[in-house]
Amino acid sequence: MSRLHLIASVVAVAVMTGCAHDAEGHQIRTGNVRFDAHSVSSPDGTVATLNSDGTWGPYRLHRVGDQIRSDFAGAAGYYGYVQVDRLPNGVMYTPSSYSAPIWTFVTEDGKPLPADLEIPLYLAARHGLGGQWVSIWSPARDFRGPQLVADCGLVLFEMEGRQVAGWVARQGAQCPVPNYPGRELLARLIYTRNEVWVSPLRPLP
Repeated sequence: MSRLHLIASVVAVAVMTGCAHDAEGHQIRTGNVRFDAHSVSSPDGTVATLNSDGTWGPYRLHRVGDQIRSDFAGAAGYYGYVQVDRLPNGVMYTPSSYSAPIWTFVTEDGKPLPADLEIPLYLAARHGLGGQWVSIWSPARDFRGPQLVADCGLVLFEMEGRQVAGWVARQGAQCPVPNYPGRELLARLIYTRNEVWVSPLRPLP
């Protein structure tokens, strides 16, 4: 699986919308996936909601120990089960299927992510997170960015007022150790692309 195949489905659904600009003149972008602790949705309708029994519909995903499982065998896109490893500065999702990518989210402040956002964050990642996608850093002679290779991707976004880096990698790929690459990289991307992204996390009512 090539890098393009790995992240194309994610990037393709990150809809560039509107012509609004912020005070600095950057275009304001938003992806088509928004989430909170109770639902994950897109402009086409709700993708998944937290049910009263603790499962996430329509796939009836639920936590079993440190795994995300489904009551439906072969639920589309969820690969049997997903191992959830909590990190001091984030969380890592490893699907049981070797053909599915590993997602790792790390925070700029070095603190963990809220447990109630673990399942919706994974669902949002599967359906397409909007943000500053880095992929293979360019220009090629600029060594200040992360030295990514094929089958590795990186997206920078904001959540609860905190900066987060989402690393996606084909299983078995030789990718950099997931970390937050720094605000300087984010600033360069915003300057180069003249755009800022709305957080995929819906604000509290």
